[in-house]
Amino acid sequence: MRHANTFIRTIGKQGFAAIALALVVAGGGSTALRAEQDRAKDDSNTIVFTIDVAEDFTLFSPTFVKPEHTQPERGSFFVTEGHIFPGGTIQGDGATFDPNGAGAIGKWFCRGTHLVSATEFLTAAVGVHTSQLYLLPNQDKSLSTDGVEGIAPARRPVTGGTGMFRDYVGEMKQEMLGFNATGGVNLRVTFVLKKAVR
Repeated sequence: MRHANTFIRTIGKQGFAAIALALVVAGGGSTALRAEQDRAKDDSNTIVFTIDVAEDFTLFSPTFVKPEHTQPERGSFFVTEGHIFPGGTIQGDGATFDPNGAGAIGKWFCRGTHLVSATEFLTAAVGVHTSQLYLLPNQDKSLSTDGVEGIAPARRPVTGGTGMFRDYVGEMKQEMLGFNATGGVNLRVTFVLKKAVR
C-alpha cells in the first residue's frame, strides 16, 4: 500500500507518458481487473486506479416519504459524505475504521434515492440510485459517477471529470467492504478510464 502523499504526487503529474495507478491490496482484485491494469501500463490513454471510501454516517441526512415514517423508505432522498483513502487502507470490513482518521487523500459526496427501505438495504443487491463526486483532493481534480448500488458489487459509468481527468470516460467498479465505526459504508472503488477520442 502506498502512502497518501505518494498517491497525490503521482496523480498530480502532468505530461505523463502512461498512468497505471493500481492501489489495490497486493494480490487482491479479480483476474479481469489485473488484466486491465496490465494493459494500462502499456497504454498512455488509459488510467486505472483504486481507492477506498469511508462514509461518515453522522453526516447522512435523509428525507422521509411520509410523516409517519421512522426510517428511509423507497423514494426517500438522502445526502451524505465521507473521506477517500488510498486503496487497501481499510482492512477487512473496516468495522473499527474511523472515516475522519489520518491519511485521507480527498473527499467523497453522495446524493441519491432509496429503492428499498433502510432495513432492506442491508441485504439488497440494488438498494439505492446515487450520484457520487470524488474530489482528489479538490474540485480541480475530480470524478463523478452515477448508477445503482447496494450490497453486491456494482459497475457504474463515470459521467465526467475535471483537471487531469477532464478528457477521460469509463466506468468504476464498486465493492462494499462493510460498515465503519460511525455506521457508514466502507467501499473499495476502482476506476478504469480511457481518453476520449476527439
